[in-house]
Amino acid sequence: MPKTAPYQLRNFEQDVLEQSMHIPVLVDYWASWCEPCKFLEPIIEKLAKEASNKWKLVKINTEEHSDIAAEWGIKGIPNLKLFYKGRVIADLAGAMAESEMRNWLEEKLPSEAKGMAMEASEYIANGNTKKGIDLLERAIALDSSLTEARLGLAKLMVWAKPNKVLLLVQEIKHLEEAEELLLLAEFLELDFLDFKDGQPRQLLKKVQELLINTLIEPAIELLIKSIIIDKTYHNELARRLIMAIFHILGEANEITRKYRRQFDMALY
Repeated sequence: MPKTAPYQLRNFEQDVLEQSMHIPVLVDYWASWCEPCKFLEPIIEKLAKEASNKWKLVKINTEEHSDIAAEWGIKGIPNLKLFYKGRVIADLAGAMAESEMRNWLEEKLPSEAKGMAMEASEYIANGNTKKGIDLLERAIALDSSLTEARLGLAKLMVWAKPNKVLLLVQEIKHLEEAEELLLLAEFLELDFLDFKDGQPRQLLKKVQELLINTLIEPAIELLIKSIIIDKTYHNELARRLIMAIFHILGEANEITRKYRRQFDMALY
């Protein structure tokens, strides 16, 4: 593929990682024997020429740079990886038509709002939740289509500001994660007027108080107790609430690990 020389890799550190600190870099992993690579070649190069320095293309021949291909987990080609700020923010295996490629790039290329969301995740991971929330709110204000940012912000606010969570996830409630956040947010604002009287009702009212005060563990314990008393109460609300809490906390979270077995035993 002689005509691809302008895009060929010279030095991965400089051409990809360092350059991606300033501009998105799309890396195309290919080989001369790969027919889908030949199909993708003119499409991706045409888009790169049209990009006007919005992003750069770097092509890596996996036969010449098998070490780099192995390092970045390339198991099949063509494979595209979009680097920004030194890390992969999107990848794609296989070839696609020009119109689909344009749409994929439009969706995946970073913007000011996406950059804010990425920065927010770093602050949150480092324990600066307040700064992370501020950046996520600003990112969503710039681009309301940022689904991951909406979900991330909703997770952080679900206990303290359930009414805001309702607004954040209403448009994406078809997603399972959003559906669970919506369940928790609505539960935290319930008045229980239409709930059948009995011990489960009292337990759920107490659970609401605990969750509003971010007392997760005692809330889970009462939910498990409610399941033991009546699994089916109010459309299995206790079960659904625990599942939502576990998913929001994550399976690796110590609270999830601590109560997962008790929850499973209560169900069966």
